[in-house]
Amino acid sequence: MYFSTILPKIRALRIPHSVSLELTYRCNLNCFYCYNDRERSGKPLSLAQYETLLRDLARMQTLFLLLTGGEPLMHPHFFAIGRLSRELGFVVQIRTNGHSLIPSVAKRILREVEPYLVEVSLHGATAEVHDRQTRVPGSFDRLLANLKSAQALGLRLGAVMTPTAWNEHQIEDMFHLCDDLGLPLRVQGPVAPRDNGDPTPLRIRPSDAAWDRAMQEMMRRRTPSTRKASEENLSAEPSALCSVGVAGLDIDPYGNVLACIHLRTPAGNLHEQSIETIWHHSPIFQRARQASIQAAQRFTQEPPRQLGAPLFCIAVEENLAKTPCNACAKFTKPE
Repeated sequence: MYFSTILPKIRALRIPHSVSLELTYRCNLNCFYCYNDRERSGKPLSLAQYETLLRDLARMQTLFLLLTGGEPLMHPHFFAIGRLSRELGFVVQIRTNGHSLIPSVAKRILREVEPYLVEVSLHGATAEVHDRQTRVPGSFDRLLANLKSAQALGLRLGAVMTPTAWNEHQIEDMFHLCDDLGLPLRVQGPVAPRDNGDPTPLRIRPSDAAWDRAMQEMMRRRTPSTRKASEENLSAEPSALCSVGVAGLDIDPYGNVLACIHLRTPAGNLHEQSIETIWHHSPIFQRARQASIQAAQRFTQEPPRQLGAPLFCIAVEENLAKTPCNACAKFTKPE
């Protein structure tokens, strides 16, 4: 019912149903394929501005709120933002690399933020593979220890992985590891150029077969009701690839309001305008929506495929366009 009835109405009414807050681009890991443009800079939003933003979003009927980064736990006001989010009734999700999720932090998150889900990044089934991608020795062992202690405290956890050339031989092992830990594992991607067009992550682009295996493993673990919901979601709005422009938005650490986390053209800035003004009047959302509709029309006869992944993202296509052709061609095959 949610996908077939409620979500289409939300899109028709243009309610910012789901909002992601990139609280910071700081991170305590150094993942090789990270999409963030680390040279991006600006004036960070103050705590007072976040408080105004959250109250405005609550009035605009936002339901889902994602706290992400960078590493969101490194933001100096993470807990103040999280507490207010809880008080205002948002369904809060935290996306973290798990490196800071030590028992004392996990206790505070559970007590003060009480999130619906804490989703952690998994890069391999062994320390050798995971740490190679994070480029921080010991990060795998620390992650497992943090996950076990957080679970014992009662936090609801999930994991997310991106197939790469370095971990594709461990795809099944990563799913089995999460099975043993009692965590759902979600697949995301693809490995693509960074938001500034830097093609370096393409050096570890996985094989097409690796993506197929990852998606098969994920679908195998979905319940019949979840599979049915996914099918309804696909059929609810066949004219567009995603709900960009009509049901959600992203806000970066410097107040730039974006149609999604990867479409980096600002619709406006919170240092200058309110979120309500930007959401209702910026043409950027309409342009993003039209791009999503046009992209969907390209796949009426066959399923999408992008950088080996069985999906298509208009933002990835835009970033590929910013990448010099010779540089992109250099990285089309995994090392």
